[in-house]
Amino acid sequence: MPLPVPNLDDRRFDDLVAEAKARLAVHLPELTQIAPGDPVHSFIDLFAWLTETILYRANLIPERQRRVFLNLLQIPLRPARAARGLVCVDASPTSVLLPQLLPDGSQLKAGKHALTTVGVLQPTCLSLQVLVKQKLASSDLTALGISLQDLADQFGLRKGETPTPFQPRRLVPGSELLDLEDSLDSAFYLACIAPKQLEKQLMLVRQNLAGVILNVAIAPADNLTGEAVNELNPRKLVWELASTGEAGEAIYLPLDVLADSSGGGRQSGVVRLRLPKNHGLFHSFAQTDPMFSGVGEQPPELADRVEASRVALWLRLRCPEHPKLRLGYLGLNGVDVLAQGLKQDLIVGLGNGQPDQVIALPDRQIEAATLQLDVEENGAWVRWQRVDFLAGQAADANVYTLDAQSGYVYFGDGVSAGRRPPSGARVRIAAYLFGGGRDGNLAAGLIKEIVNGSPRHKLRHEWPLTGGLDAESVEQAEKRIPQFLTHRNRAVTQTDFKRIAEANPVNPVARAEVKVGFLPGANIAAAREGVPGVVSLFVLPPGAPALGHTPKPTQGLLKDLFGYLLNRVLIGTELYVLSPEFIPVAIGVTVQLRDAETEQQTLQDVQYALVDYLWPLAPGGARATGWPLGTPVRANELITQVARVDGVLAVNRLALFVKGAKGWRRLGESEEVSLKSYQLPELFGVRVESGSGNPGLPGGIGAQEGQPSAESRAVPVPVIPDLC
Repeated sequence: MPLPVPNLDDRRFDDLVAEAKARLAVHLPELTQIAPGDPVHSFIDLFAWLTETILYRANLIPERQRRVFLNLLQIPLRPARAARGLVCVDASPTSVLLPQLLPDGSQLKAGKHALTTVGVLQPTCLSLQVLVKQKLASSDLTALGISLQDLADQFGLRKGETPTPFQPRRLVPGSELLDLEDSLDSAFYLACIAPKQLEKQLMLVRQNLAGVILNVAIAPADNLTGEAVNELNPRKLVWELASTGEAGEAIYLPLDVLADSSGGGRQSGVVRLRLPKNHGLFHSFAQTDPMFSGVGEQPPELADRVEASRVALWLRLRCPEHPKLRLGYLGLNGVDVLAQGLKQDLIVGLGNGQPDQVIALPDRQIEAATLQLDVEENGAWVRWQRVDFLAGQAADANVYTLDAQSGYVYFGDGVSAGRRPPSGARVRIAAYLFGGGRDGNLAAGLIKEIVNGSPRHKLRHEWPLTGGLDAESVEQAEKRIPQFLTHRNRAVTQTDFKRIAEANPVNPVARAEVKVGFLPGANIAAAREGVPGVVSLFVLPPGAPALGHTPKPTQGLLKDLFGYLLNRVLIGTELYVLSPEFIPVAIGVTVQLRDAETEQQTLQDVQYALVDYLWPLAPGGARATGWPLGTPVRANELITQVARVDGVLAVNRLALFVKGAKGWRRLGESEEVSLKSYQLPELFGVRVESGSGNPGLPGGIGAQEGQPSAESRAVPVPVIPDLC
């Protein structure tokens, strides 16, 4: 708890007047009978006011000392931060030819707010639809009155091919979350559609698009702001063009990613994709019979058959590191936007040849990194460099310092703190960005104007600008002093590793377990324990209890967390961030019920109880914090959990199954699922029945050991519901 900072003297005007009158009564008792309007009282009030002013200045000494302390710690006031966002600029829907480029640094307006674009944009006339192949569960097929065999017969699948049903689902960017959680193939399908005015000129549109750089605006579902963004490691997104092979099958060609300001969808930004120069690779995949839309690797069907005929090309977006990628927005013809104004080619003053010259810029809240300052010498402009401190600079060094908040530029003394601008030399600002703050956090739809833009440019603002912060005050900076001196953002103890990992802003972690001395090898058998200086961290992402959805860390999560922790460990620590090894387990149980009328509900509750108990996160395990690493799974322990379910009168039998190299094996009554210190159980299936029979292996998870399992190839097939 911080100690209170007292005033050096807390007396106020009334206190000083009362004290002066008391002193007069002691030293000059003859003045006590003077009337209130006497000039003596005016003198008392005057000196009380002067004394209060002196006390006020004296009480500023602690604040001054804290400011000096901030400077000594090199904790400067944080400048205002500009909001960032995205806008899309489309070409006219009636023009086949592409309009002129929107240059870098173009100015936009939203009321009184000035904004600046970042990067070059080639507008196109294309619009975007985002679709996924949403997988269907067996219960969904049952509700539709369709079986897998019906689908296999309908699509004429050969022996060894298994239909995997899906339905095409359109996602509306900006209005709903773009989520691959229920996607069949973990991919977004992006239909780039030509306007209806150019329906008969689709081939010419494709010819003009060949070789063009296509800007795709992208924003995450959980947009991070502030310093957390700087902690992020770029994520690799896979962008592909849908085309056709020699046999007419769908193939996907990788696209060149020229730039990605989003860090792989980590933050709002723009991905610049170069389209192939051969327009013959563009296809619409419009099927005469909608039944075959999306079969196999083909893109899914669009709901509007007329729009489907105007698709100029299809793109596919995947993320192998995060198969369940979640995005907030996708849009064509996107460009980055800063809620800052831009000044260019501005004469701000003349050199006077005197030491320590100061020039005031016409704006405040300057973005220091963007300031380009030139000084005229012999008829030419010479670029001077910004430094943090002038002291110690050479006498002929072309340097200056900047107070970004006030907009003051400071030059040297020509002796030991940098060069002076020559007398009469013009000082020019080549460019700088200015402004920022919370006012720049503009909601979607507020940016409507391109300053000096072409009439063929149509602006869309569908994603808000975020991240703008006002400049830091001295009081706010003072609050960071104890955090700077006493924070524990260093991984030293096991508790530090666990706490920092679970609270990291890079990638969410629901559970982290530290194993000191555990050294992984090229394979599991090569792992060693008790190795000095080694720390291994086993992590799990968040996830709600559900059968078949065990939360497993992706390679991207492990990479992100390793990079975040590596800067916070002690020198000499050998760090590993790992995933636990999951051992497949299945359970079969037969129970005796209290009430036959609630049989289905009770059997389902038993399944839920077993899933929850073996879940690696809360409420799993005996302590409801997740199943502990390396803890064996025993049948007697699970029987206790089943017996606690409301509606279960008795547990007749419970069988444990473990999957090995030859398939599933039933454990004996006295056997248990033994786990090593880095292993967790993964529940693949639960079979709950009423009665006293011997429970079998849950259906749908494979063959039992000794039984042959047929190899089959999954073929995605669409399920088209009957509509009247």
